[in-house]
Amino acid sequence: MDLGPETMQKLADLLRPPEPDVLQGENLKSTGCEITSTRDKNVKNISEGMRIPKTIEEFEEQEARECEEMGRVGAGLKDRPTPPYSMTYQQAVTAEDVFLQIGPKTPSTTSCENLIVKIKLKGDKRENVDLSVTTTSVTVSSSHYYLELTLPHSIEPDDSKAIWDTAEETLILTLKLDREFDFINF
Repeated sequence: MDLGPETMQKLADLLRPPEPDVLQGENLKSTGCEITSTRDKNVKNISEGMRIPKTIEEFEEQEARECEEMGRVGAGLKDRPTPPYSMTYQQAVTAEDVFLQIGPKTPSTTSCENLIVKIKLKGDKRENVDLSVTTTSVTVSSSHYYLELTLPHSIEPDDSKAIWDTAEETLILTLKLDREFDFINF
C-alpha cells in the first residue's frame, strides 16, 4: 500500500469531525464584506429619522408602529392628512313603504340603493380635487388631503355621481350599490 502525501491528506480528511450544517453566532467566519440588498427600493433612509433596531424587541415595536400607521385609511400617503368623511346609506321609499308598510322594503341597509360618502375638504376648491372611483374603492386627492377608501359594498361607478358643495367645501358622492336583489334585498 502506497502512503504518499495525497493518500495521507485524504486519510486526515476522513478522520476530521464533520462541520455543522448551519453555522451560527460566533461560529461564523468574518469575511470583512458588507452585505446589502437593493430588493426594496422604498426603504427610508436612516438620515430621515428611521433608526435601526438593535434587539428583536425593538424590531417588533418598530414593526407594530409601522403596521398601525399603515392600517389607518390614507395614512402616510403623499404626506397629506386624511380628510374627515362619513358614509351613510340611502333608500328610495314611497308612501306605501312609510305609511301603509305594504312595500317590500325593510329599514335595514339590505334594502338601500345608494351609499352616500361626504368628504370635507376644508381649504380646497373643486378644481384642485382629483377623484377616482372603482367598483370597490374611492380615491380622493387634493392639494391639502389624500383619501383612499375601501368601500363596504361593490358599486356601479357609471351610475354614481359626485357633487361639490361650495359653501361647506364638501365633496358628496352618491354611489349606486351593485347588489343582487332577491327575496331579502329588494
